[in-house]
Amino acid sequence: MPIAKSIAFLAAASIVLIGCDQGSDPGMKASEPPAASAESTAEPTTTAASGMFAIPLADLDGNQTTLAAHAGKPMLIEVWATWCGPCRKVRSIIKENQDELESVATLVGVSVDQGGAAVVKNYLAKSPSPGMLEFMVTPEFRAAIAPLDTKNTVPKLIYVGPDGRIANLSYGVNSAPFMTGLLRNLGARNTG
Repeated sequence: MPIAKSIAFLAAASIVLIGCDQGSDPGMKASEPPAASAESTAEPTTTAASGMFAIPLADLDGNQTTLAAHAGKPMLIEVWATWCGPCRKVRSIIKENQDELESVATLVGVSVDQGGAAVVKNYLAKSPSPGMLEFMVTPEFRAAIAPLDTKNTVPKLIYVGPDGRIANLSYGVNSAPFMTGLLRNLGARNTG
């Protein structure tokens, strides 16, 4: 029995670590990776105080908007796709821990689905969002994360500080304690 558990754990871990390769999604083009490649980084990428809060996004009705109304609070952005199994796992973790996560951050989903907002709306009608603000990716969003985005894969979890600067970009599935802890620390850094 211990061997079976070990095999199951290794299989699950490989799915979590690999994520969904976006080679099958031609709309999500890989950017040139920075000189130092890492799974996760803590270097901020923007200099403007508004940073990610000022990046244009498209809502699911096609309207251009920003997240400026949420500035001053940490933000968790999941870059996801409806066809991605690990993305669904991230969403289930967020849903299970929604109250705690919402108490420390604004929760945002940015879809890279090629079928556009109609595909995302259809998916969300069957599997409701875990309390997230839902958007479609824009070229400006891709450009804003490009300095840290070394892999053409989803899910990506982007941790944004209250000042709008990216504090961390992670690939694959993060645990709820990791998400909550990092977001709490980002909020505490802003107040103390």
